[in-house]
Amino acid sequence: MQINAKIRQEFGKQNKPLRLQNNIPGVVMEKGRQSTPILLDFVEFTKVFKEAGETSLIDFNVDDKKFKVLISEVQLHPVSLKPIHAVFRKVDLKQKLIAHIPVEIINEDQNPLVKAGEAMVLKLLDEIAVEALPQDLPKGFTIDASKIANIGDEVRISDLQYDRSKVKISEHNENEPVAKLDKVEEMKVEEEVAPITEEEALAKVTATEELSDEEKAKREEEKKLEKGDKDKDKDKGDKK
Repeated sequence: MQINAKIRQEFGKQNKPLRLQNNIPGVVMEKGRQSTPILLDFVEFTKVFKEAGETSLIDFNVDDKKFKVLISEVQLHPVSLKPIHAVFRKVDLKQKLIAHIPVEIINEDQNPLVKAGEAMVLKLLDEIAVEALPQDLPKGFTIDASKIANIGDEVRISDLQYDRSKVKISEHNENEPVAKLDKVEEMKVEEEVAPITEEEALAKVTATEELSDEEKAKREEEKKLEKGDKDKDKDKGDKK
């Protein structure tokens, strides 16, 4: 894979017009040296980034100078999620470096327990830091979910497939879990209970409890008084 670039003279707010012209600003970092601002073609960069990710070596060409780089960081637009800035790391093929390798779970829909809705695959690590020569970096760590048999089973660092003679896991121990088949917990959704009115509350009481004669008389008296007040209000309205 190869990507072409040119030295960038614009900085800060001046980068906005460059993006409108289908370009991406970026920098090339090199250990012990000042970073180099560069300008990339949007279409070319997105194609290379999709294929290379942050773990594959890229042949970089800037002003007729050629060297090997890794994509170190890509800033995305918060809404469109399109790349708006890229950071490259110039590498020495003879020196080991530390890189963060992504973890990918495949064939989740082929796991019998997942298909039955009884389990789900949890990815416990999104990426794993490794130390290796640039050309020996694994592109990714792949976990086949169809091979995880039982609920509670874990895939650990020690279960991953990679060339241990060339690649060293730098920040995790062999027993650390990377993924797990876990039981699906049913979420109980409580029904919203609408607040009841005073009339509804009274109706419930009268439906479940037998009122005494004294209570009945009192209720009848209250109804008469309430009716009387309504009649008075109506008479006042008619006089007006």
